[in-house]
Amino acid sequence: MKAIVLQTLDGSKHLGFILCALPPGDLEGDCLFSIVPDESELFEDPNVQQLLVRRDQGESQLEVSEDTRSLTIRSYRMDDMFVQFDPHGHGEWGYVRQGKRVAAGQARTLSG
Repeated sequence: MKAIVLQTLDGSKHLGFILCALPPGDLEGDCLFSIVPDESELFEDPNVQQLLVRRDQGESQLEVSEDTRSLTIRSYRMDDMFVQFDPHGHGEWGYVRQGKRVAAGQARTLSG
């Protein structure tokens, strides 16, 4: 997995990408955020604003589950972020708040 496409919760709008740097066979690495929403109004969305803060911080820590379907992203002084995929590479992304996963949008993988 080289990149993850981030979309709105209903999947109708593109928000950006998570670019992954994960050595082959490793379950830990780093990632960067590239946030380029379809519409300028999306910059006002609280979820997009959090993504922009992560982008501005630079690298975030990335941890992949053993089955490679779930990722946890840790950014300095922010709620953990998760991305969860089904076997076909489609899934959801969101935040871990008070120990619970809160979905914020749809996600899919890009390979290459």
